[in-house]
Amino acid sequence: MVCDGTVAAVADRRSSYLDEVVGELSKAVSRGATWRALGEVLEQFSGVDVPTFLAVTSRDELVAWRTSSGLTPLVVGGYGFDMLIASSESSAIEVLDADVRRHLGPAEGVYASGSYLKFFRAGGGPARGLCAFELLYTARHDAVVDGVAVYEFRKSLGRELSKLLASEVDVVVGVPETATPYAIGLSQATGKPFEIAFVPTAARSRSMTKLDPLERLVSVHLKLNPVRSSLEGRRVAVVDDSMVTGATMRSVSQMLRLRVGVKEVHLLIASPKLVRNCPYSVFELSQDHLIAANLDDESARAYLEVDSLAWLDLESVERVSRTFRCNLCGYCFGRESLGGGR
Repeated sequence: MVCDGTVAAVADRRSSYLDEVVGELSKAVSRGATWRALGEVLEQFSGVDVPTFLAVTSRDELVAWRTSSGLTPLVVGGYGFDMLIASSESSAIEVLDADVRRHLGPAEGVYASGSYLKFFRAGGGPARGLCAFELLYTARHDAVVDGVAVYEFRKSLGRELSKLLASEVDVVVGVPETATPYAIGLSQATGKPFEIAFVPTAARSRSMTKLDPLERLVSVHLKLNPVRSSLEGRRVAVVDDSMVTGATMRSVSQMLRLRVGVKEVHLLIASPKLVRNCPYSVFELSQDHLIAANLDDESARAYLEVDSLAWLDLESVERVSRTFRCNLCGYCFGRESLGGGR
């Protein structure tokens, strides 16, 4: 059994009820429970945040259920009448050359066997909306999450960034690969050319999730190599999707100045300031490590060694979210929800 992408038996969660939930679901699956019996198990835990889960049985059955909070997405697809694929985003289904069938809503599940397919609703709990980081950072650019085209959503936020660019720049670049659509949106809105600033290395890891500073530094230098010809001597608007500790961006700024020789670095972050740690275990850093929660703008700018610094404000994200009719959890940004639901 898998729970939010992690083997549930060893999942590190602050939810004391998780082991009990997993235990009851495992018992139900092992004794040959149908979708109806699994729904009854989930109903027992109404009022608490049961995580999204996926179970595959030895009887060739698949059961997938999306958390009632809506924090994590779930989509299903398949090949005609054969097989069922469940994933957190549509890209995994399309890469397998299958058809995307349905984006499951909060508290909605699917049960599939060799001859039976059933969508069902079960359980309940506090609704929070989709985790904002699914659209801002986690999902692939080619994904559709909860009916929202991730690439278009990110470009729209990039266009919002154009309102914050107060300095004259020569080129717009994104820190690959997550920030590329934001940078394209900014470039389109300002008329400044978009350039490729870095070539990412294959088999790279995501530096944002590294807890150790040395690991994060090594990760940045291993995954990014600058394209000197597009940057040297220029005033550069650098776009990143988000900023947690700031250590990654500081390394990028130093690389641009010392190795490439850029004239100016103007940093724009395509999401609001992270000011609270996530209580839902989306990321594990404490509030003490969040740069926006501990430094004022000028101190942060000096630490990052950039000429200017701007974060996208909550109102801009809310405006774009409403345009795409999505409701996002914004707890880590200091607001319970952003946007308007479907």
